[in-house]
Amino acid sequence: MNKRIKYIGFLLGIFLLISMLNSKAEDFSDNTFLIAKVSSYEYGSNRLWNFLKDNNWTGIELDIDSVNNDAILKNSSYSFSSILEKIGTLVDEDEAKIIPVFINYSGNIHVLDSIINQSEISSRIFYLPQGEQWPSQEYLVQANRRIIFFVEGNVQNESRILHHLNEYALQISASRLTPNSAFLSRESNINRELFKINNFHQLPTGVDPNLVNSNMFPEYINFLLDSWTKFGKKPNFISVGNKIYNFDFIVSQLNSFPAIKGLVRTVGKNLERVYWKNPDILITGGKFSFPIRGGEEAILSPFAPGYSMTPAQLIITNEMVMPDNYSILAHPLDLSQEIKAIFHFDQSLTNSADPERTYEGRGYSFSQDIDRGTVLKLPENANVNLGDPNSYGLPNSSFTVSCFVKFTDILEFGDNAILGNDEAGYRRGMHLVLRSGHPYFGLWANDFMSDELLENNVWYHLVWRYIIETGEQAIFVNGRFIGSSDGHPPYSGSSDIHIGSALSAGASLRGYMDNLHIWNRPLGNEEITRLSSDEEIQLNEKPGNQDFFSSNAKQIAIISFSLLIVVIIAFLLLRRKKTKRTQDTAEVLVKPIKNQIQFFGEFKAVNAENEDVSDCFTPKVKELLIFTVIHSLKNSSGAPINDINDTLWHGIDAKKVANNRAVTLNKLRKILVQFDSIEILSNSGHLQLNWKEPFFCDYIETFKLCQNPEELTRPQLETFFELVKGGRLLKGLTWDWLDEIRGFTGNQVIDNLLMLASMYKKEHKMKEVEKVARRILDYDDLNEEAIYLQTWALQEANNSNLAKFNFNSFCSKYEKNLGEPYKLNFKEFTRFYSERL
Repeated sequence: MNKRIKYIGFLLGIFLLISMLNSKAEDFSDNTFLIAKVSSYEYGSNRLWNFLKDNNWTGIELDIDSVNNDAILKNSSYSFSSILEKIGTLVDEDEAKIIPVFINYSGNIHVLDSIINQSEISSRIFYLPQGEQWPSQEYLVQANRRIIFFVEGNVQNESRILHHLNEYALQISASRLTPNSAFLSRESNINRELFKINNFHQLPTGVDPNLVNSNMFPEYINFLLDSWTKFGKKPNFISVGNKIYNFDFIVSQLNSFPAIKGLVRTVGKNLERVYWKNPDILITGGKFSFPIRGGEEAILSPFAPGYSMTPAQLIITNEMVMPDNYSILAHPLDLSQEIKAIFHFDQSLTNSADPERTYEGRGYSFSQDIDRGTVLKLPENANVNLGDPNSYGLPNSSFTVSCFVKFTDILEFGDNAILGNDEAGYRRGMHLVLRSGHPYFGLWANDFMSDELLENNVWYHLVWRYIIETGEQAIFVNGRFIGSSDGHPPYSGSSDIHIGSALSAGASLRGYMDNLHIWNRPLGNEEITRLSSDEEIQLNEKPGNQDFFSSNAKQIAIISFSLLIVVIIAFLLLRRKKTKRTQDTAEVLVKPIKNQIQFFGEFKAVNAENEDVSDCFTPKVKELLIFTVIHSLKNSSGAPINDINDTLWHGIDAKKVANNRAVTLNKLRKILVQFDSIEILSNSGHLQLNWKEPFFCDYIETFKLCQNPEELTRPQLETFFELVKGGRLLKGLTWDWLDEIRGFTGNQVIDNLLMLASMYKKEHKMKEVEKVARRILDYDDLNEEAIYLQTWALQEANNSNLAKFNFNSFCSKYEKNLGEPYKLNFKEFTRFYSERL
């Protein structure tokens, strides 16, 4: 990492600390409103209007028809004007009330505008121009702009009063499942600041909605929390039809969960699309919000193609004071980063990224093109062999392939091949081709085809991008995104890849190629746009540090001032900490921040220079390391090479296995050079991990603790908890061979943490008990002792509602998993376990 990035990260850290001392008025987008449908029956119901008057977290939804330049409530004779009078009465009686109004309407929007402008509420309406951020709730109240209209339907003309709902809010329906691809393919939806959930009362729980109020079934809250997490937006509007009385507990329950909020920004703007390495999150815009459940530790890892993030990870615990908003800075990557192939085809097959390698082919030649100069010519049956796909980081990894192509004979029924192999089998046969003229992303029965149709004798810039974290396959033409689909597992082939041929049927390019590039990472949209303009890639370009420091003395002053702020803040925070420390806690191990590899939670590696190098470990390199670590602990001789071959490269030809293993091991050793006191040795048919201090691995330390033949002491148990509190072992990794180790480790975690929680309970340490119980539930969400400890801690903290909610969630999971209701009610459950724990 160069000095400039380090100092930017340093300054950003300071601003994060400063933001912790500031408070911010609650934005309108932080609110949740329960939306009631007002039909002709509800219009005349005093009960409904009194309910809306008494509760400031409510709004209304209307179906309005246009009749002779007037508007009425659908299927009634009630005028729209009379409804506006009732809305005016609601806001007149409470100066703090904000009420959103949703109108389903088809016709000339100016009819509604005219009626609203002539009503008494016209001066109390707030309208936000598209693209601006929603103001604070305080602003809306002080400005007396407390009525907000949204409209949806087949509307003609534009309004400066009513917001078109689809332009301001992401919408989902609780009554049916919408595929993730529907959201991923419409990028603009992700950036909507507001979030509306329709048909919430129709959520398929198998429970009569009329019974929800008394039973508080947790499925409803869990759906909202899951949706909040999935899209990084708090549900702002929850439509419940005419069932609003049965769901009056929803808003207070949802608001009881604290939120992690913030922005992911690059120079001068929020990022449009942010991916997260957390499996529960789908995708967000640059503004994000996530709930924290049950006081659990939250670890958030954002990423975006074409950027590095500072900080790369947010870790939020119960003990820390959270700022109102986190700020994550996205730094544009250099185009040369992780590039594996640069072919300019200037009368040679030279790969500028690896100039020592040589390549062979057949039938190819070089030609002079009037537009692009010297290019590669690939007629029918011609190709160039690029060799092992591992050399380009393609298998089991993100990648990007970019080139200029001109076709002389696009097949109407068949494939024109750009890059591929002739290997058969699911995920093993790569074919980046035109299929009947359409750009096609093929990984053998794991494919995506765009709708774009290309023409003969035209130069196109084509890009295929794969993102392993989301499984997204995307295609770009001339710098323009033309389509994608998600959920695709990665390419895993091992046979040689070729330019100009693909598939065993022998597809050919039939045309010309120029400037072929391959990256072992996904490029960002802006990078792809630059490539389409023929931007030259400068290899080994290192940003100079002199410009950063020599501009003028102001930067030195900024850094000095920032250091002073850090000292002051650190002093204030230290004063707030308790000074009393027991002898036991003084013995608890403190994890280092560098020269370590973390297995509990998501895999994380921080080298001896305190740089996060987790992304350097491709999936196969990571798997080889983990397999070697685990088996070196079980057996002092290390991991048998035969077991490694059978497990990591099952079903592959023995000669190719040896080559793949050698390439992977070489990559792993190069990465481990960045760490102190760790290496992998080859010894008598085994790979053996050799390590000593100061290298640190949480899994190694827990393994050593669990070898103690006697019961762990209190300090050892607290050390054990510190080691495993990051989460489940190797969260997000799904190798079959890992299941047995993960299950065995999970049992050890549960047994030890139950002992520690029991000690804390005797000392009446509610927060500590709840934290330990939450970690146990990460391993076994049906563990009855952990559920009891969690509910006990919440009750002791006077949070009975949340305790009952957690118990009801447990009962629902129990019935879904075991096919029968849980045998005890809340009181019986509490009484039963209070006598045993």
